[in-house]
Amino acid sequence: MSLRSRFFIALVACCSALCGQAVPFAENGGLKMLYDNRMYPQALEHQGQVFMVWRAKSGLPHIRSYDRKSGGFSEPFSLVESMDELLDAPKYKRDHHYAPILWNDSSGHLHVLFGCHVTSGGVHLVSKQPWNIAGWRQGPAIAPSISYPKAHRLGDSEILLYFRHQGHLGYWTYRISGDDGETWTGPEAPPIDLSLEPYDGAHAEHAGSYHTTRVSRDGRSLHIAFIWKVEKPLFNSRYEGQLSDHTHRYNLYYLKVDLLTGKAHTYEGDELETPVRKGVADRQCLIWNTDERVAAVGPSIYLDEDDDPYFLLPVSGKTPYRSTFYFVRRGKDRWVKTAFSGTSHPFNSSHLDRADDGTFRAVLVIGEGESHSEDDMDIYGWGTRIEEWVSDPSGENWKFARNLSAEPGTKYQNIQFVSRASGERAKDLLLFYGWRETFGTGTGFLWQAGE
Repeated sequence: MSLRSRFFIALVACCSALCGQAVPFAENGGLKMLYDNRMYPQALEHQGQVFMVWRAKSGLPHIRSYDRKSGGFSEPFSLVESMDELLDAPKYKRDHHYAPILWNDSSGHLHVLFGCHVTSGGVHLVSKQPWNIAGWRQGPAIAPSISYPKAHRLGDSEILLYFRHQGHLGYWTYRISGDDGETWTGPEAPPIDLSLEPYDGAHAEHAGSYHTTRVSRDGRSLHIAFIWKVEKPLFNSRYEGQLSDHTHRYNLYYLKVDLLTGKAHTYEGDELETPVRKGVADRQCLIWNTDERVAAVGPSIYLDEDDDPYFLLPVSGKTPYRSTFYFVRRGKDRWVKTAFSGTSHPFNSSHLDRADDGTFRAVLVIGEGESHSEDDMDIYGWGTRIEEWVSDPSGENWKFARNLSAEPGTKYQNIQFVSRASGERAKDLLLFYGWRETFGTGTGFLWQAGE
């Protein structure tokens, strides 16, 4: 790292403590150095130390820690030193799905999982010392096929990993470990498999899906939001043409799983046979039929004290790319959708949270951006600002609050929450990344609220 870069990091870190600016923590990032909201967490906070993992331009995983009090960073640490036999380095560079995620176990050991996609269960590493990134051992395998892993703590002693098995038409399931990641068990039937025979819904034989998840405060229920992806060329009558793979995605669905019994239920409480197929999802899990408007990735999810879900996601409008962020909540007998900010691409990221006074907080990738690109870092959309918007407790009235962007002239994407060691999401920390040149290198940013 150059002397100029070190000086800039120190200067921004000092200012961050006063005014809540973003601190750059990595300058060697590749495409999806921080993944979108289908993989998480990628940062963890414990007693003022923040641990962050990311995908470098080489495709290989790195980790670093940050001391919130001093504003100082540890040196970046490559997680694949002396591990050449475990990985195919050229494949890591090609496949951005191989990005890492991070969690902690009950004894404070850090766990990193990376290299996951389709036929690979990835590489599971465990730190040799609690809350220490200097040494690692290889951990037990979790499953033979993992894509889009999401880790959740279930109370003090259990970890849940939710993921897709196999490829685009694969099913979605989870594994739970109660012994710090040494052994893993799963449900008798996966919660969701939209393309399972017999085909019982529209385009079921070509029905993939993408998921986001949240676990209840008591650790007893798993809340799943998902969108449907059509895995074949299909004419879109709204936009009068065939959409690209990135935008051939629609609708918003919801399912709740009781982790003690493995039983799945609709929002209304009706029990469903698992795995849920496409037709059942359309009839009983559908929150929003977007009527051929694009819903490219799953939403950010917030759960209130009653375990009721709220959602935030961009959905396309006049074109397949120009989109609007919608806050989705349950009314008396229907789902209510409130539009409040435009954005340039349906892949643009968001984060939803709620303050102690009941007001909602949305952090968004917005501003002018590329509506459609198939080039390198720009391929999944971007915006020119990271903005925070707030609403009243009803979620009906939203307004701009502040700009969280780190540097002008930067393209931004993929806001990631920071997990506390307890499993809660930090309200005063966020990650996002940016880049300046289409074929350039990404910079990861850690944002922390000012004092």
